[in-house]
Amino acid sequence: MFSYQGKKAVVTGAGRGIGRQIALNFAELGADVMLASRTSGEIENVAEEIRALGRKAYPVVTDMGDFDAALALVDTAIETMGGLDVWVNNAGGGSSVKGGIGPIEDATLEGFDALFQLNLRVPFFCARRAADHMASRGGGAILNIVSIDGVHAAPGEGIYGAAKAALISLTKTMGVEYGRHNVRINAIAPALIDTKLVERHLQTEDDRKTRASFYPLNRVGKPEDIAGAAVYFCSDEASWTSGQTLVVAGGNQATSDLFLWVRKHNEVPEDRKM
Repeated sequence: MFSYQGKKAVVTGAGRGIGRQIALNFAELGADVMLASRTSGEIENVAEEIRALGRKAYPVVTDMGDFDAALALVDTAIETMGGLDVWVNNAGGGSSVKGGIGPIEDATLEGFDALFQLNLRVPFFCARRAADHMASRGGGAILNIVSIDGVHAAPGEGIYGAAKAALISLTKTMGVEYGRHNVRINAIAPALIDTKLVERHLQTEDDRKTRASFYPLNRVGKPEDIAGAAVYFCSDEASWTSGQTLVVAGGNQATSDLFLWVRKHNEVPEDRKM
């Protein structure tokens, strides 16, 4: 059903986890892919996996927290690949940013700026530059990987969540404004995905079971869960979908406090029984 034959895609943060899986999925469906990451060894490995699929891979070592370097990546992709059909803003995070992650009362201006640089300023301006190029050639698809923290409050991650919420808002506006150029902009908001970035939350089997219990599907997410949604959003099959944010969270967004109570006690509270 899905085909990426002839498409040229860029995936940032592509050395591992979600970004790696998105890049591989695109390549499996026929795309040539430029991979961006701070770590050369990781993206070289992904590049080899893509080449083994018979597609072209272009690994680029760059820091997506560096504004000028990030914008230059768009130009590099256009020049190197001869055009751009798909851009995926996957790089982000900032769990180690002092004064950014933690209680609001401990936030600093430096931490605030660092998180907004990586999770809002860079992805927005990269998306805009990519969208301008796509508009000049008849269309394209842009995907922002945001976070469920941008959809609801997450204690200790308020600034990070605010940056992601702002990117969700800009996804909507860009979807509206670039629609006349056939450029589609969408977003995916994952919950906890089993990658190296969150391994501190999943160190034991009990940790994993506890985290899994937060979700009606009773498991933690996998990179493949996000990559599958990415394939749809950036494909021709999604040609009438733009300005949307899809929460991929194991059903978490549909729950209430009652769900967590029932999951813990394995029965409905007495006051909720008929």
